[in-house]
Amino acid sequence: MVATSHDSAGPLVKLAGSLGLLAIALFFTGWVYRWHYYTFFQVEPTSLALSVESTSFAALSLLFGNPLAIVRFLVGLALALAGIVLSFRALRVCQRRLGPRLARVERRLGLGASQRQQLWLLGSLVDEVVIVLWLLLVLYGLAASQGVADARRDALDETSTLPLITIAMPGKDAVVGRDPDQLLVNPSGVRLLGSRERYDALLGSELNPETGERRWRLLSDAGDQLLVIPSLPAAAAGGKAPPVLIFPDGDRGDRLVILSPAQGH
Repeated sequence: MVATSHDSAGPLVKLAGSLGLLAIALFFTGWVYRWHYYTFFQVEPTSLALSVESTSFAALSLLFGNPLAIVRFLVGLALALAGIVLSFRALRVCQRRLGPRLARVERRLGLGASQRQQLWLLGSLVDEVVIVLWLLLVLYGLAASQGVADARRDALDETSTLPLITIAMPGKDAVVGRDPDQLLVNPSGVRLLGSRERYDALLGSELNPETGERRWRLLSDAGDQLLVIPSLPAAAAGGKAPPVLIFPDGDRGDRLVILSPAQGH
């Protein structure tokens, strides 16, 4: 028997559909992870111009990056499966109890055969919607919890995975930073808008001390800006998010944005 083009296209269409759903799930997971990670530092992820590819790879690392991540993912799938089964049973009970009533409503409304068929087709999608919702719920939970956990980890100097950074900028344009030849001189000619206390707290602590009390790390270099945070020892952090300094990514240092954490100073 010779297979027709329609028969051979069926598996390919299903494969393409499955790959599309997988890509959507990965992007969703990566976006939720990055959203909770960066918003911990009061940074809006949409301002970072993160690519779709890097977001999807972040999801792969989150779900399969290490044995513990794989175990968490499998446990999440098991919980989703249990939720799907319970939801299906609840739907079947509702269907048995409400089915006769819905049939009487259809007769009273005088729906035609085609209209009734469309309603039943819509109802047949309920199972697929339940499956998708449970899977998205599990992926959201895994990504959100891991995003916050990783952000708290990177805020502490002892556990941070962010690279240390040193920014060199022209002294005449710098609004923050230490002159290597005049370590006691603060930048002059600066105009402020916002919290003076937040700005003054940075002066005198721009360089990494040898004791590791505060070390500057690169949070992100996406787009045209550098996001820098001071990682703190666990004893000094107190569970708070550090402030984020935003530098223009170029050869000038005449602009500085300080994002203060919502928890306070």
